[in-house]
Amino acid sequence: MASDSKVLVSIDNITNNTSSYSGNFRYLMIIHYLRIYALVLIIVGTIGNLLTIIVLLRRNLRRFVTVHYLIVVSICDIISLYGWNLNSFYKFNISRSHGNIEDLSLIHCRLISFMTFAALQLSSWCLTAVSLDRALSLFWLQWKQSFGRLRYTKYYIMFLTFICIAVNAHILFLNGYHTPTGTIVCYATRSNAYYIYPVWERVHLVLYNLCPFTIMCICNTYIIVVTVRSSQAQAVAGPNQNYRKGLEKYRQFTALLIIVTFAFVILTLPACIYFVFFRNAFALTTQRSYRFMIQILLNSIQFTSHGINFFLYCFSASSFRHEFYGMLRELVYHCHCIRCWSWNMTRKNNQKRRYDKNDKNGSPLERQRMNHA
Repeated sequence: MASDSKVLVSIDNITNNTSSYSGNFRYLMIIHYLRIYALVLIIVGTIGNLLTIIVLLRRNLRRFVTVHYLIVVSICDIISLYGWNLNSFYKFNISRSHGNIEDLSLIHCRLISFMTFAALQLSSWCLTAVSLDRALSLFWLQWKQSFGRLRYTKYYIMFLTFICIAVNAHILFLNGYHTPTGTIVCYATRSNAYYIYPVWERVHLVLYNLCPFTIMCICNTYIIVVTVRSSQAQAVAGPNQNYRKGLEKYRQFTALLIIVTFAFVILTLPACIYFVFFRNAFALTTQRSYRFMIQILLNSIQFTSHGINFFLYCFSASSFRHEFYGMLRELVYHCHCIRCWSWNMTRKNNQKRRYDKNDKNGSPLERQRMNHA
């Protein structure tokens, strides 16, 4: 009986090891595809946000208050993609020890963490400012003429930028430290191992998600109600061409705003909830590969919100699409002009070479006739 029990125990151990290996293999395969996705997201997000900035800076769009906030959002999105999202690719593709990019030096630790926290919060609050501006324009008709003018927008953006930098400035001085062995410990201090996770991460959740989410929901609900009532009033009052055009343009910006803000909230909230409430519990109760898979998956979902705004703008706003197509047409036209100019210059140079060659090979009498001609 003792030998039979030993055989059963060994069989159970083999079965557990086999299932554990197969589970780890699945997790590592998912991590492999997610880290490739992180790199693709950096490339696509950078190109998309740069195109967004170029299109929004065109003359027909930059006269709107909303557009100036969206330009800042695109800049912040580019910065945020090169923080924790880049680390997902670096950790499993470049680093031999699977270390974080923040662990390279104390400068990397403090600068990357500060820029990521500040950029994410500023992006969120600029979207909130857009919702608040449009809601106030509907609630108080004098808002646009008094405080909602385009010339004041830069001051509001500067104020939001200053607040986000000031709130996160302590990270530049306190985050991370050198151990006696010379390694870097990031997201902690010598006296507090929970300095960033979960202490500051909870503050970040409030500033990055909860407060903006609450304001966006209230403002967007009010905007939707007013827009629906305006549509009903227009249907009752009858057709008015100028009013219809203005209402249609307003609906486009409203649809763009609602789609972008709700996509932002839906994609970013899961990661923040996990890192605040479940990160430490998962560290104690789950396998390392499974925990890495969950973290990279949630980070990929979160930063997708900061890499797809260009496609959301193209989908929801015909004015943005029109300006983008106009930019492409101008680019094709300029390329065609450059090509024609280059072709003409090449043809002239070839003709000149042939003339010089004929001139050298001709007789003195022929050259004299050509000079007199």
